Amino acid sequence: MYKFTFKGRNREGKTVTGELSAKSADDVASQLSQRGIVPLQVKRLERTGLGRLEGLLGNPLPRPEELVMVCRQMQTLVRSGIPMNRAIRAVQAGVQNKQLQESLAQISDGLEAGKDLSGCLAEHPKIFSRLFVNMVKVGEQTGHLEEAFAQLYRYMELDYATRKQIKSALQYPAFLLAGMGVALFVMTYYVMPNFFDFFASFKLELPWQTKALMAISHFVVNYWYLLLVGIVGSVWGFLTLIKTPKGELWWSAFKFKLPVVGSIIERGTLARFARSFAMGFRSGVPILAVLESVSQAVENRYVSVKIREIMRNIERGETLVQAAYASKMFPPLVIQMMAVGEETNSIDQTMQDVAVFYEQEVEYSVKTLSGALEPLITAMMGIMVLVLAMGVFVPLWDMIKGASHH
Repeated sequence: MYKFTFKGRNREGKTVTGELSAKSADDVASQLSQRGIVPLQVKRLERTGLGRLEGLLGNPLPRPEELVMVCRQMQTLVRSGIPMNRAIRAVQAGVQNKQLQESLAQISDGLEAGKDLSGCLAEHPKIFSRLFVNMVKVGEQTGHLEEAFAQLYRYMELDYATRKQIKSALQYPAFLLAGMGVALFVMTYYVMPNFFDFFASFKLELPWQTKALMAISHFVVNYWYLLLVGIVGSVWGFLTLIKTPKGELWWSAFKFKLPVVGSIIERGTLARFARSFAMGFRSGVPILAVLESVSQAVENRYVSVKIREIMRNIERGETLVQAAYASKMFPPLVIQMMAVGEETNSIDQTMQDVAVFYEQEVEYSVKTLSGALEPLITAMMGIMVLVLAMGVFVPLWDMIKGASHH
């Protein structure tokens, strides 16, 4: 709902002004007409102060599954022959996300003002990607808007599934690492000091391993706030770094090199590239425009830079396969498939096959992730046990040996 100011003329011909809450200017005009007021001017109030803060904190971007449902509903409504403005209003009525509601209301207002749908969508780049806008634009120009929404629905549904698989792949190791960190903190803060007090009461000559653990435990117990500041500062520094152009580029490339999960992230990203490219190319969008849209759709700075390299090489006269090979972004098998697609003039189908191949690889890797991580986890647990054994149990063993000699 929005706040509107209005100016109108009542049945007696007098000028009246005031404020109303409504979804759109049309709703305000309807309410005024029901009161017997002829609207002369309706203006929406912009948020200020606390309202903007509430918008920042309480209006998150819509989730991918919400955009999937928007595409599905738009396809159905367009197929039914409902006028576009009414279709947007119908979709808006069923949307829960406030920011998406507001965007759809503004799009509807734009349509009433005579703008085309793709132009209205382009005014909301945080919600509707450039690929989304280009697909709708092609649908408008060719008269196949229903097909455009159908393709967007299928693409976004598969893209959402790939994202979920990658997130689930990252959640498991993140949970394990967090659990190990908590276990180490509990050991050094609560458990180890009791052992060390016990050793001190016997005035034993402790090995260097135990002294090192004692020093670590003493630091954690007495200076835990410095440790907390260090962790928070490191996280803040890292998040700040990856928001800079160079830092974002470094992190985008480094994610692909992470043990076990790096290859899953890389294949998932390439699957998104291939599916986005196939959809855009199949719709008749020029190849450079397709690549420009895809460079933003993949949401990975490193891959975006590589795609732009491909675009520059194509502009110099190279074929897509030659430019893709020079980018070193694709394995030889994919380059070979692209070459076949280029020769047979079916590059869109070839890229579709590449996307399916990578998505199946991601799905299989996620299912086998726990098995792949088991050796790494076992090794880390073994190191922890070895350190504790050398630092805690060796002195205990020395004490037992000394007591037996006496």
